[in-house]
Amino acid sequence: MSEDFIRVLLSEERRKFEDPEEFLPELLRGGEIIADVGCGPGYYAQTLVKFASKLYCVHVNPRMLQELRKRVKDPKVVTSESTSSIPDSSVDVVILANSFHDMDREKARAEVERILKPKGKVIVVDWKKEDTPIGPPLLKRMSEEDYVRELKGFRLILKFPVGPYHYGLLFQKED
Repeated sequence: MSEDFIRVLLSEERRKFEDPEEFLPELLRGGEIIADVGCGPGYYAQTLVKFASKLYCVHVNPRMLQELRKRVKDPKVVTSESTSSIPDSSVDVVILANSFHDMDREKARAEVERILKPKGKVIVVDWKKEDTPIGPPLLKRMSEEDYVRELKGFRLILKFPVGPYHYGLLFQKED
């Protein structure tokens, strides 16, 4: 991961079009156990930690976790390169922010299902599947319908606005 890319991910400029403070408070109760899967250098974690009783931050790249630990210094935060260290049925909310499209989707969905408590929730924030001036290539992007298909065993309960380039979805684990 280049230092420039990390700077972009953490930039104040990003807040102009994707600000977690604008929508996460309405989606979280507070006191929840949250897993930020594909957490990057901690852009969302800086907001999530305010609501969590425990915050798992998972990213395959140790450099991203190193950056996160510099920015989010809280004993509630547990970092890991894999979800395998998170106990079964222990998480209230999983957040997948701009990350699921880069994962092995079948394995990632199975892990999300494994770590979530019954009736647990999944917050998805991702790039709109349209040509935008910034963001990943169009071929990598997932539509809202793609998420509904991929997250079998979850029910879409809410769509929420994020900004001009992103959409937000809230799913609940079905029993």
